Amino acid sequence: MAVSFLCYGISSFNSLHHAMSKALKLSILAFVIVLLGIMLSHGVVVPRFVWEPKLNSVRNQYPDQRIDVKRVVLALSLKPQLIISEIEIDDPTRKENLQLALIRLGMNAFESIKQGRIQVESLSVKGLAVQAEKEADCTQINLDCTPVLPVALAARAWQSTQVANPGFFTPNLNLKKLELEQAQFTVRNTAAQQEINGKIEQLKFQLGSNSTENQFNLGWRLGIKTPQENNQLYLAMNAQTEAGAMREIILKKLKIDLDGQWNGFPWTGSAEQDFLALRILQANNGEGAPFIKLNGDNLRTYIRRDDLPETHQAAFSAQQFEGGLPAQDWSMNKAEWTYTHEDAQAWTFNMNYTASESLLELQPETIQGSEGIPAEAQVRELNCEAGETKIREDKPYWAWQEGWFRVLNDHPAENSSLVLCPIQTGIP
Repeated sequence: MAVSFLCYGISSFNSLHHAMSKALKLSILAFVIVLLGIMLSHGVVVPRFVWEPKLNSVRNQYPDQRIDVKRVVLALSLKPQLIISEIEIDDPTRKENLQLALIRLGMNAFESIKQGRIQVESLSVKGLAVQAEKEADCTQINLDCTPVLPVALAARAWQSTQVANPGFFTPNLNLKKLELEQAQFTVRNTAAQQEINGKIEQLKFQLGSNSTENQFNLGWRLGIKTPQENNQLYLAMNAQTEAGAMREIILKKLKIDLDGQWNGFPWTGSAEQDFLALRILQANNGEGAPFIKLNGDNLRTYIRRDDLPETHQAAFSAQQFEGGLPAQDWSMNKAEWTYTHEDAQAWTFNMNYTASESLLELQPETIQGSEGIPAEAQVRELNCEAGETKIREDKPYWAWQEGWFRVLNDHPAENSSLVLCPIQTGIP
């Protein structure tokens, strides 16, 4: 009897111990799964040996540049995120340096599996700082005083997505959210004591299912310092965003405000646009560099220079337009240009600009309700050289000079940032 009771007790203890051991193992397993889920959702550091071969491949493509990345973090969920931090690209040949605190790529796991290709839906860039040294005259904004590395980095990222046979890990850019914080651009001409400084205080773009949150906001400051001047401008933009049928981004109720001190004068300006559509295309029938295609309705702009006792004002509007940036063709229908300087004048016209030839063609147009005079049919060339034989001697030059629009009988003797020259084209 005693032996039987002892055997029963031992058997019960073993069963209890086995049950407790199994429960403990399940608890530990559950704890590990939860802990792993928390770690993955909040991000884990990816070992350097995993991603460094890809970094070395990029370095080999650009041997003249120093390219460094400190850390890569991966967060897994239904909205996985890849965070690349402390990026630096130094180009001694161009005398440019680019630093990034971090780039965050947000992906859609469900759509990626459905499409068979990683779908990148959000991009955040923080702590962007660009330093460049130039030898060009940087008293005005021009391409020779523009940092190349940010554009080159964006082009590389774009080209990496454009492959003939994309696989699952080839990203497809389908951005619905874009954020840029603390972006600073500095270009110096040390010998001439010139400095261009640009700062993007905020750039936020969101495009989703909730129309109340679909907004575009931009705050941007620009300054140019020289021994003679200290020019400053501030630009603010905001609009409602919407997705178009042709994978385009639509901005509605776009508003732009500008103010600052430039060339010794205080300036204010504004612009409004009912509808503006943007789409990324590629030049040369899809084989060249990417550019932004734009088309819009009902553009209205106004600019004013206050230099008392005189006040200079100009306004431009267009009912429809389309074109592309950078350096693409443009066309505008039912446009009107009004300005005051020596005399107030207003013209209405249609316009076509051929980028490859830098030619601007104007045709007369009548706009109902406008007091503007239909412009004379003419062709003009941007920034022509003085003394060219194809210049029309019976027509004036249009120039931006001394901080305002000028109508001149001869080619400008002084420097002008923009000159529209009358060209002989067989028009009587």
